[in-house]
Amino acid sequence: MTEKEIEEITKILEDAGWQPHLCDTPIPAYESVHAGSLNDPGQIPPGMELVPKAFLRIYKEAMIKVIGNSMLDRGIEDGDWVRMSYGQQPRDGDIVVVAIGSECTLKCYYEDDDGTRWLLSQNEAEKELYKPIRLDEDLDFVYLCGVVTELSKPLPRVPVKNLRSLVSEAKASLEEEPRISVERVRSVIKILGLEIKVARQWYAVCRSMMDELIYDEDDFESFCEMVKKVLPNHQHLPKVAEMQTMAVESFAKPVSRWEERRAPVKGKRFKTYRALAEKATTLLTMSEAEFQKL
Repeated sequence: MTEKEIEEITKILEDAGWQPHLCDTPIPAYESVHAGSLNDPGQIPPGMELVPKAFLRIYKEAMIKVIGNSMLDRGIEDGDWVRMSYGQQPRDGDIVVVAIGSECTLKCYYEDDDGTRWLLSQNEAEKELYKPIRLDEDLDFVYLCGVVTELSKPLPRVPVKNLRSLVSEAKASLEEEPRISVERVRSVIKILGLEIKVARQWYAVCRSMMDELIYDEDDFESFCEMVKKVLPNHQHLPKVAEMQTMAVESFAKPVSRWEERRAPVKGKRFKTYRALAEKATTLLTMSEAEFQKL
């Protein structure tokens, strides 16, 4: 993607009320820190992770991958990434990264009334597995690495079956609530009835309504019944048999795909059918405000 394309996309997002930031500033990205029982985190040197420059704080920062689920109740899961500020002094309730001896862990910080500092897990379902850690003189070495300031989760793909279900529901909703009202359909029939000179010309109107999903494919009977209800005294009422006769060659396809060379009518007659169909589509799809001006 070019720099110009990125700028254009950023502008679109900003106009929509979003606040995009380009990830252009590298910070260290450590392979792992344990959110479980104390374990050796390994000696894998850090890589680098790009973040927006505007997001950097006064403290130096690093991205760290979490292992374990001891902080699950705070939304931190195995495999998540957290951003840590080096050297920031914690307050009660902060989530911190602490080195204890040669090991490292991620826990919630709390100092009790006696001044004793604790590291506490946040996983009620497995609290027996993750015991509180008391930071006292019995520990060989304790070093507060920093305070966790942000959680960044890997973004999984959405299961296709979930999307299929949502689309099915949306389609069912569209079927229940027609996009084009019955009142609009009746009005369009009244308007175009003034231009119909031959009964078969109703096919052009019918085809446009099928294209707009008002009637099912080949449901000429419903269309003919509607015209008879709206214009019972029209001199050229449509008949199902005549509609079926016209639904051949390119006329059996949506109006946008009609071709004169493969149509059941040619020349001036073809142009008349196309004009009627296109006018019907325009009348059906225009806004209510525009329609009321006619």
